[in-house]
Amino acid sequence: MTDLNSSANDVPLADSKPVQAPPRLGLLLALAIGLVVVGAGGVYWWTFAGGEKWVHDLGMPSKAAYRGKVTLDGAPLRGGQLTAWPDRAGVPQSVGFIQQNGEFILRIDIGGKFHEEAYVGRHRVSVTQFEKQQGPSAPRMTTPVKYSSPDTSGLVIVVDRNPAKNVVELNLVSDVPPPGDSTPKTEPGESDKSPPRSPAKPNADTP
Repeated sequence: MTDLNSSANDVPLADSKPVQAPPRLGLLLALAIGLVVVGAGGVYWWTFAGGEKWVHDLGMPSKAAYRGKVTLDGAPLRGGQLTAWPDRAGVPQSVGFIQQNGEFILRIDIGGKFHEEAYVGRHRVSVTQFEKQQGPSAPRMTTPVKYSSPDTSGLVIVVDRNPAKNVVELNLVSDVPPPGDSTPKTEPGESDKSPPRSPAKPNADTP
């Protein structure tokens, strides 16, 4: 009689792989919390901790505070805007809003926020001031036109790493028309004409 138990034991069993347990819910929850924390930290760093400013400054020269005063014909320029244009390509310009006493502080616009600094190096300068706009017409510029462009202003500043050296006074001069020629104009050939001579008076001793 055949032993059924022994026959069943003699049959080779197929190779079986160990069944992996499903990921634990706790591990997934910890991973999700970690991602949220990292994301929130990144937003805080970018928005409140100067992350945007740090990324903006990559490859840029260092910065330093810079201030000064603008005069026109010896008197403080009351209002207007000064713009500093760096010689180095790719470096953003800085602006200074001129106060009623003529003083200004250079500022850099980074992401819509002004920082009271300017990039170190040589800058050409333009200065503009406009009268208060009245009606639809464009306001009239009240500073000399030559100072409205860094190419024609002749104004240059150098921002140093040491803020103690970064103080300047820029003296603007109004456009003065050349003096007119006070010599009276004469018609051609008129200089050759002699003035008329008065008639000779008779001599009383002549008979």
